Amino acid sequence: MESLLKKYFGYSEFRPYQKEVINNILQKRDCLAVMATGSGKSLCYQLPPLLVDKTAIVVSPLISLMQDQVMSLKQQGIRAEYLGSAQTDQSVNARAQKGEYRLLFMTPERACSISHSFWSKLLQAGICLFAVDEAHCISEWGHDFRVEYKQLDKLRAILLDVPFIGLTATATEKVRGDIINSLKMDDPYIAIGSFDRTNLFYAVKLLSRSSEFIENLVDEFSKSLGRSGPTIIYCTTIKDVEQVFKVFQDAGIKSGMYHGQMTNKAKQESHRSFIRDELQVMVATIAFGMGIDKPNVRQVIHYGCPKSLETYYQESGRCGRDGIASVCWLYYTRSDFAKAEFYCGETKSENQRRAVVESLMAAQRYCTITTCRRKFLLDYFGETSSTTNCGNCDNCLGSKKEHDVSREAFLLMACILSCKGSWGLNMPTDILRGSRAKKIMDNQFHKLPLHGLGKDHSANWWKSLAYQLISHGYLTEIVTDIYRTISVSTKGKQYISSARLDHHPPLLLPLTSEMINGEEDPTITGGDLNGLATSEHEGFSEAESQLYHSLLEERTNLARRVGTAPYAICGDQTIKRLALIRPSTKARLANLDGVNQGNFLMYRCLLLQHFLMTHGDHFLETISRLAKGLNLSLDGEANIPVPPTVNIISKVDLTANSQRKLAPAKLQAWKMWSEDGLSIHQIAVCLFSPNAWKDIQWEC
Repeated sequence: MESLLKKYFGYSEFRPYQKEVINNILQKRDCLAVMATGSGKSLCYQLPPLLVDKTAIVVSPLISLMQDQVMSLKQQGIRAEYLGSAQTDQSVNARAQKGEYRLLFMTPERACSISHSFWSKLLQAGICLFAVDEAHCISEWGHDFRVEYKQLDKLRAILLDVPFIGLTATATEKVRGDIINSLKMDDPYIAIGSFDRTNLFYAVKLLSRSSEFIENLVDEFSKSLGRSGPTIIYCTTIKDVEQVFKVFQDAGIKSGMYHGQMTNKAKQESHRSFIRDELQVMVATIAFGMGIDKPNVRQVIHYGCPKSLETYYQESGRCGRDGIASVCWLYYTRSDFAKAEFYCGETKSENQRRAVVESLMAAQRYCTITTCRRKFLLDYFGETSSTTNCGNCDNCLGSKKEHDVSREAFLLMACILSCKGSWGLNMPTDILRGSRAKKIMDNQFHKLPLHGLGKDHSANWWKSLAYQLISHGYLTEIVTDIYRTISVSTKGKQYISSARLDHHPPLLLPLTSEMINGEEDPTITGGDLNGLATSEHEGFSEAESQLYHSLLEERTNLARRVGTAPYAICGDQTIKRLALIRPSTKARLANLDGVNQGNFLMYRCLLLQHFLMTHGDHFLETISRLAKGLNLSLDGEANIPVPPTVNIISKVDLTANSQRKLAPAKLQAWKMWSEDGLSIHQIAVCLFSPNAWKDIQWEC
């Protein structure tokens, strides 16, 4: 299993839960894999068909996502295809029925409409698993419910002995249960990986939606150019996308935009340019979502709060998928949280409407807390966090001083209790501020002793306090008939019972910036973007950082010549290792994790020469030249042993006569063995079919 992992995917070991899920699939057991973006979920369905030489069916919601995955798998030497309206090869359907593909992708609509005869023929050829990607779309309690996903359970009656696997990066306990029931899973193996993306820095700021803010954003981004890396800016409306894009473009920053009203051609061109590092910034709506398989995004900025924490987690999770430190900024306005009715307009059931309101409510709490944002996210997804200070979010790094808010907390909680009904935050806030609105007069709330005692603070101040009290367990907010209602918790009642109107036990809470300033902040400070973007260089000396950026540029130039995305050559993590290790031989270069045999084969197909033979010398010469100029030694990690699969031998020269007797392929194989130090298996993968080495008669 590990040999195929290394051969096709370039990794020496599995990530958490991957091997367990794969083993259960091989035992024909249903599985549910809830694993964070970038944790390797796709490997759970990509490796089994290679192990058993059967077809894996993968249901995916987007054609563009399927196309990207198929292209990537083909480059790794894996037979893969997709079925759909965009498929132009008429022979794919017939080949698929014969089981010629190891992975076969399709949309849920396609899967449910395929004929019984197709499934019967493919079952005879062999189906090893049925994978449902983005499985949260099945659940009405999920943030992206899709009716067509609900129909997939019908296939269980056809694919009787085929194990089903649901995969998602975002599923609460309620959603997980819904997925299991909807797919009729029988005693599934459940793998819940950590939701903690330790390399991501989380930060939130209240903003004033204005042209001044966008200009400040552009100014700060410009200061970090060359260090910030590719950036995605998510907007909640098309109007915002166009406005933000124009300001960035006018500032001379290479930018693209992506939204649902663009033509397919325009979206494809924008997507392609961003994937190939031809753009520094992509400004987009949620339409630029699933299928963005770009590992080196360094910043994700939200201009407006998403409608749910699941959506935010997914979108921010497109940042730093290669494991390098990256930054997630969320800028929000108060009006972002008044869109519940708009979001509910697309729902068709009471459960969906309640789920929408609860999701928006959780997103609002995330924005307004003064405690650790990472812990809040982990708690939301049901993961226990052992720390209250992650050291990698704005709240944990900030210095928020606690203030005694005992009087105000007492007034607010007492007012909520006095209302004796199901009210939202507006009612107690208006009572404390002395409002005489019709609803207050009709309910006789103007006669309460607390009426008008909170005039010294704004309505937004009182609401900010309420969210802090919710965060610390004194208040509880729930959804009743799709309306948000506030109540005093047991902890809050205990506090009130120990207090009097003229005397309150101290209650120390950190104040939000809104409670201190009273208004939104239209500016971006230098600490917002500039500086945080340099965290990807952690562990680098100044000279190594320069080498790293030079190698990134070298990779980009090579990608343009080849006509592919830079990350398809090798990831930023590999470039980082090259800058730190500075290999001096092709043997060391070949055995860096991430420079895999699949990639060697791809480059030979593209350039008609072996990757190392064509580009290895160039990279090694570049490293040697730059390292010398920066006064850096080669083989920086001198104690790292060369893996045992590489046979380092003394050089053996062939006479000119001997070379003439060898076929070109065998001569090239000899040079790769004697000069480059590659193993016979590596040479076979690069020059021949994966098992060709068994049949070669070595004449030398």
